[in-house]
Amino acid sequence: MTVLARILVSCLVVSSAAHAEREPPNFAFGLGYGLLDEKSLMNIDFKVNIPINDYLSTQVLLNSNYLITGSSKSSFAQSEFSSNWFLHNDYGRLGLGIGVSELEPMDEELESERDVIGQFIGEAFLGSFSLTMNYISTDTTLSNVTSSRIGVGYYFNDDLRTSLYREKYNVDEVGWRLETYFQPKKYRQMGSVGVIARTGSDYDYLGAVVQYYFDYRVSLKQRDREFH
Repeated sequence: MTVLARILVSCLVVSSAAHAEREPPNFAFGLGYGLLDEKSLMNIDFKVNIPINDYLSTQVLLNSNYLITGSSKSSFAQSEFSSNWFLHNDYGRLGLGIGVSELEPMDEELESERDVIGQFIGEAFLGSFSLTMNYISTDTTLSNVTSSRIGVGYYFNDDLRTSLYREKYNVDEVGWRLETYFQPKKYRQMGSVGVIARTGSDYDYLGAVVQYYFDYRVSLKQRDREFH
């Protein structure tokens, strides 16, 4: 976790200097909590979206996940740090990313695991619908943000979205993910709340996510499609 945090700080300093005279970066901070097979799972997410021009942007993303089982031997922290690059227009976006995934057991006698991860992101915008395909090379991820999945999202209005995905959640096992996000107009649209349900043969999760945005007023639909 310390190594990833240092990398994040370095990237933020470099990116802020490089793009100081362009459209300002978009920051988002999220907290999530839920039950994974009756075990506590907490998520902490931080991302920075940096516009480069009208068609190109980059993103710095740090996801931290903590599985608490009541035993130090099975409890662990998992973090994913990645840098993603996007080509986008009014009809969709394509993205590629590379990063590092680290799994750190709570039991100090067990060794940490670290892997390089690759990511592909594709999305098509069809009016109120969004068709999504994500691929991440790591076999296991507890993140509410990154995973290998394919599915469709529908915006009931500009600030209310429901999405259904077919998702790979552990090695070659797959399941379903249903999520709903709502961004109230109150408080200058600076935050959103979400409910996520994920299920599979050996994986059941139900949780909630709260996100805060360090930027200007913008609808959830625009935020999803422009800021990833």
